[in-house]
Amino acid sequence: MITICLLILLYSILKRPVRKLSGMLRNVDWKRAARGVRKKIVDYARRAGRAGSRVVLKLYYTLQEGELSATEKAMIYAGIIYIVVPRDLLPRKLLGLFGALDDVGVAAWIFERVGKSITPEIERKVEETLDSWFGPVVTISYPK
Repeated sequence: MITICLLILLYSILKRPVRKLSGMLRNVDWKRAARGVRKKIVDYARRAGRAGSRVVLKLYYTLQEGELSATEKAMIYAGIIYIVVPRDLLPRKLLGLFGALDDVGVAAWIFERVGKSITPEIERKVEETLDSWFGPVVTISYPK
């Protein structure tokens, strides 16, 4: 399933037809698939911190709860896998900031396609999860 999802993501980015590939995923239990990547997301969060984790969690909760086509769900699933798995096309350890560009590009491309499905409820769940992992955001105000 991961291979098919990654192919759908790649084909979609390259604007190639994905109908045959997405047909293979019609009966996938996407909530179960999302639960399967949760541990990878938690491991990734330890490395990426609060800001980096926010993007992945938005995709994660959208995959679980969003009203999306099989193709859109496959793109989100593949995007999560691509972002959280340490191996990249452009390795961060060798290329520094440039090594993060492929992850950022994939995330931005997916958000452009499915961003409309990110509801206030999903945003709330993301913030609750981040608070439970990293603690609440503390703001400091200085007297004038």
